[in-house]
Amino acid sequence: MNKKILLTFLLFVSVSGVKADIIPETDILASPSYWGLARSGGALHVIPENVWINPSLIPANLNYSASAELSLLPAGIRVTQLTGRFSKRKNTVSIGLNNELYGEFDERDPEGVLTGDFTAGRIQYFAALSRRLSSKLSAGASARYVTDHIADSRDAYSVLSYGVTITLFQDKTHLAFVYTDYSLTEQNHYRFSVTHHLEYLPLKMNIDYRYQGRHELDNLTLGGYFQGSESLQFMTGLDFRRRGLQTDNLGTDYIAGIALGGKYSFKGVSINLSAFSYGGLGTVTSLGVSYINGR
Repeated sequence: MNKKILLTFLLFVSVSGVKADIIPETDILASPSYWGLARSGGALHVIPENVWINPSLIPANLNYSASAELSLLPAGIRVTQLTGRFSKRKNTVSIGLNNELYGEFDERDPEGVLTGDFTAGRIQYFAALSRRLSSKLSAGASARYVTDHIADSRDAYSVLSYGVTITLFQDKTHLAFVYTDYSLTEQNHYRFSVTHHLEYLPLKMNIDYRYQGRHELDNLTLGGYFQGSESLQFMTGLDFRRRGLQTDNLGTDYIAGIALGGKYSFKGVSINLSAFSYGGLGTVTSLGVSYINGR
């Protein structure tokens, strides 16, 4: 139970009384690629679901795509996600639904007597508009309507994101900047991302820096996207923000924040799997099925 309460607090700060210097974790997504890259990939446009973290990302030659994904976090926490994208000329419209369910908790009266149980969770409704301004520049904006609930308490707020992605060096390097405005707090979020395709290897290296009010190593996350063949891809990454969870006090210990994933595609249909370490808390396992129709 202690493990469940701790992880729920990490993901779901509070329904009320959120401090100005705390940003709610609205980027707890269900995409296996998101977790397989250790939550990096803010400039990696080949993954349609990355629109959740950067609304300016547009996969090349995309007509439309759809995906259904599930992530199982430690302590029985479950995240499900649906995403759809449609491109027409230079514009791409995206919609999505994200549902986080943190499970059941004991409910007690002021004397500590057990009186029942309650649930906690979060639902996010997502919409984005992306536009290709030129062959080297794209921009986008997204909006999320977020509802948090603990027992009978409800809270709702909006999250707005604005992104720009620039392509350089013969399409080998992508630079991205995303600004996110959280209406619930006075502190906003900035993400700087770089993706570079190595010259002699089928590997895209990703570096993301997520600034949330102070500069520190925990803002950094690294990822690698390896194109094994036309139908098979592998992912790996390291999220420095989770290194603080590496402790034997909470269970079996291993490198917190490390990630591995894979993707198999056939005739536009892809099956995605990934695993992400929460250190002593356990492992996030993700499964997704997607379909991409290209020109």
